[in-house]
Amino acid sequence: SSGINAEYGQDNEDVMVHVLGENGMDDLCHVINSCRLDCVRLVAGIFLDVSFCDNLRGELLKHRKYVPVFERMIRCSDSVTQQLCLQTLEMIAISNPDAITAHPHFISPLLATIGKSADLQVKTISAKLLLYFVEDEQTLTEVLKCSADIHTALLKLVTTQDNIMQCVAAKILLLLVQNDRELLYDEGTMDLVQTLRINAVDQEAWMLSDKILIMKQPS
Repeated sequence: SSGINAEYGQDNEDVMVHVLGENGMDDLCHVINSCRLDCVRLVAGIFLDVSFCDNLRGELLKHRKYVPVFERMIRCSDSVTQQLCLQTLEMIAISNPDAITAHPHFISPLLATIGKSADLQVKTISAKLLLYFVEDEQTLTEVLKCSADIHTALLKLVTTQDNIMQCVAAKILLLLVQNDRELLYDEGTMDLVQTLRINAVDQEAWMLSDKILIMKQPS
């Protein structure tokens, strides 16, 4: 690990190519699965560095066998590991949203993290990533299957005093009701919209929640 540690600080693509090597991803995933916390954090940091390399970013989710490793890091009780993992996934999503939405198994841990984490950054990035799945027609159906978890997660987002999380929650709620108009008459969903409108600290969040309420009015 000392060799990797020394190279890791150099932060350049050539070093990352060397670290990954022929079976590098497999080796790093093995560390995540079996080693102590400081090693897990180190590997999560390496993944984040790799995500900044245009030519290597795609390697991180190239094979489905790596997906459970990222799921495990999202669910990790260590907020530092969670942050590093989520930042990595965000970099991948910004570059290629399809690379993230191709893996709907991320939906459940993202919802759980939003609902349970006390870390502001962890919740914010998780919410941003969830939005990719809501915006994609194919994965939106998978999100809708997690109705109880969605409600818990959105309740956390709409009651926060953070404008980014509120705006993400408002966008998710709008997309959900646009996809399924019956949600306009669902008490739990509309309670969330009303709560968001009352607690909105940002004009965009207020306007989006108001747009949903207008949709419910008879034409």
